[in-house]
Amino acid sequence: MNNEMTVSGAENDALKTFDRKELIEGVVRKHKRFLDGYNSEFNELAGKMRELQDNIESSKKNRADILEKIEILAEKRQLFYHQAEKLLDELKDAASDNNDLSRSVSFIKERLSKVKGALPLEEEQKQVNSILTDISALGSKTPGIEDRLDALKERINEALNSRTVLDSIDSSEEAYNNRIASFEEEINEIAPRHKWLENRIQSHTEALQYWENGPLADVEHADDANEVKA
Repeated sequence: MNNEMTVSGAENDALKTFDRKELIEGVVRKHKRFLDGYNSEFNELAGKMRELQDNIESSKKNRADILEKIEILAEKRQLFYHQAEKLLDELKDAASDNNDLSRSVSFIKERLSKVKGALPLEEEQKQVNSILTDISALGSKTPGIEDRLDALKERINEALNSRTVLDSIDSSEEAYNNRIASFEEEINEIAPRHKWLENRIQSHTEALQYWENGPLADVEHADDANEVKA
């Protein structure tokens, strides 16, 4: 008899009975625990996505700047070569009575028109250097044209310089495109988890608000009322 009572008492001591308030507080703690973990990961991913998006916008701006620079350099190259051709025309007109000079100028202009095309940079440099040498030689055919020849060579050198700079950055657009694609790929990898966390946070927030503002508040109000009565 005493043994049975002892066993029964031990079993009762092992069982803990939770009242309604304790159960509700346990549910509230569970939702808060989930929210703490989800919010921490969500904020980390959100920061990473903002960083990646900033990198994309920065790369797009830099790419646009590069494309604009490429366009300007290409236009400058053509403009300087065109100005050189006009100077050759003026030189030829001024020396219309000098057949030797006229033929040399015509030959130089013909070669210059070919250089304006899409030659490889090394070939363009080679042709330009040869043309500049021939232009310098024009001074020996007619005295007093050195200033014209200097201006002519300056335009051609400016055109070649534009081409040299242009060639050094011509592949940059592809590099920026690859960078942007890489950032976008990272965002696409993060986005599903980010969205899932957002939905879970919303769900647990709504559940927490329900339990705190509903059942838990009702129980606490009831406890307060009982204390007043007591």
